[in-house]
Amino acid sequence: MKTLIRTLESDPNVRGLGLAALLAGVALVAWAALVGMRARTEPSHCPAGTSGQSGRCCGAGQRVRGGVCHGTPTACPEGTRLVSAPTPGCVVVPEKVLVPGGSVLLGPTDWDGASLRTTRIVSVRTFYLDQAEVTEHRYADCTRAGMCPVRDAGREPGLPVSGVDATLAERFCAFAGGRLPTGAEWTFAAAGTEGRRYPWGAHGLVCRRAAYGRVDGPCTEGARGPDLAGIRKEGETQSGILDLAGNVAEWAKDDDGHLSLRGGSYASMAAGDLKSWSERPAQVSAEAGFRCAYSVP
Repeated sequence: MKTLIRTLESDPNVRGLGLAALLAGVALVAWAALVGMRARTEPSHCPAGTSGQSGRCCGAGQRVRGGVCHGTPTACPEGTRLVSAPTPGCVVVPEKVLVPGGSVLLGPTDWDGASLRTTRIVSVRTFYLDQAEVTEHRYADCTRAGMCPVRDAGREPGLPVSGVDATLAERFCAFAGGRLPTGAEWTFAAAGTEGRRYPWGAHGLVCRRAAYGRVDGPCTEGARGPDLAGIRKEGETQSGILDLAGNVAEWAKDDDGHLSLRGGSYASMAAGDLKSWSERPAQVSAEAGFRCAYSVP
C-alpha cells in the first residue's frame, strides 16, 4: 500500500489532487478488490426468499441454532407455505409431476467418462413422480394414520425425511398410493430425453441450484443435515421436478428388488455425485431420503 501511494505521489498527473483525495482513491480500489475476492470465495448458497446461516437456508426472519431454523418465518420462498404447528416453518406444497414415457441414450463424453463408462438406453413408461422429496410435515400424515412409525419430535416440518431405510420409504409411499421409483424412472426424470448431465441442463452446477457441499464445502460449511425441500427453483427440471440433485440421496427400487440411492446429497463434494445417472450403494445413513412414484394405468 505504501509503495502504491509513493508511486502515485510521484505522478505529476495526480500530485495536485492532495493526499486526502489520493488516499480515498486507494481505499476505494482496495475495497473493490476485497468485494471481488469475497464474491469469488463465498458463493451464494441460498435461493431468493431465504436467509443463509451456519450451513442452512431458513425462512425469512428465522435464526439458526444448533443447525436448526428457529422462530416463525415472516415469509416463505416460492412454492412453499407457512405451517405453525407443531413446529413453525416453511413447507413445500406437495404435488405430482407427470413424466411422459420415452427413452434416452446415455453415453460417456469427454467430461463424463469417469462416471459413465458404457453407452446404454434407458426406457420407461409414463408415470408420476413427486415434485419434491417427502418432508417431515407430509410424513406426519402417515404417522397419524397409524401406518408409519413415529419419528423424533421437534423436527423441522419443511426438511426432507432423512436417515431412513428403503422399507420405511416404501411404507410411506404405499400409504400415499404410490411406490419407490425404479432406477430407470429416477434417471429418466433427471436426464430427460436429451440426456441432461444435471437435472436442469448440461452445465451450471452452482450452490443455489442444488444443496450440496454444505458440510465441508465448496458451498458452505457446518451443515448437520439436509436443507428445506423444494426451495431451489433454479435447479428444477424442465417439467418442474425439484431437488433431484443434492439435499438427500433418494431411494430407488427396481422390479427385481435391486436397491440404490440416487442424486447425491447435502454432503456431496464432487460434481459426479450430482449427475443425473449418479448412483451409490444402498446403505442407510443420515443422507438417505426419498420421494414416491405413481404408476399410470
